[in-house]
Amino acid sequence: MTFQTYKPTNEKGFVVSISKNHLTLNKELTARLDPSPRYVQLAYEAETKTIRIMPSSDDEQGLVINKNKIGARGFFKYFNIENKGKYNATYDENEKAVYVRL
Repeated sequence: MTFQTYKPTNEKGFVVSISKNHLTLNKELTARLDPSPRYVQLAYEAETKTIRIMPSSDDEQGLVINKNKIGARGFFKYFNIENKGKYNATYDENEKAVYVRL
């Protein structure tokens, strides 16, 4: 018999949860965006189905981030994003950006 080991993928590393109205960053990812920004800028690349989350200096170009939750209903509607669930994310140290591939 050949046994394979199960390695659970509970929130170790960087995870972003997507619901109908929000993007929620896990603790590890929120800590990486330190100092915690008040606003973040969201962008979407349709070809690769990737969301980019970057800190923003003002409210005109960004959305409010409340602890670890971003209200993104308008963003989802604008780009017709209907994906829900938990997605692994990567953090780019140079750009100070989070990338979520759907």
